[in-house]
Amino acid sequence: MPKYIVTENIVVLDEVVLKKGDEIEITDVYAATTKFGTMSLAYESIKNNLKQKEEINIQITPLDDEDIIKDYRIQLDIKVSRKKAREIENYLRETLERMI
Repeated sequence: MPKYIVTENIVVLDEVVLKKGDEIEITDVYAATTKFGTMSLAYESIKNNLKQKEEINIQITPLDDEDIIKDYRIQLDIKVSRKKAREIENYLRETLERMI
């Protein structure tokens, strides 16, 4: 059932039936209690004074080891010339800066 927040006081026969800021659940008809007894308010007649409340869903899940940020060491053993090793180092450094 959708929840609504009343945006303006709803007054019937000089009595405030629903106050601004009240939170109500309504589909077709809302039963309001007044000094005159229970009164049925049709959704169509009060919909201009209602704002649908947005539902916020929060899920809390434990982190996997892969999601935890830690310091890691990456070691690469290759057989190349010193010049080529520097080229590889520069390439990895640039790529990692963009990824991190």
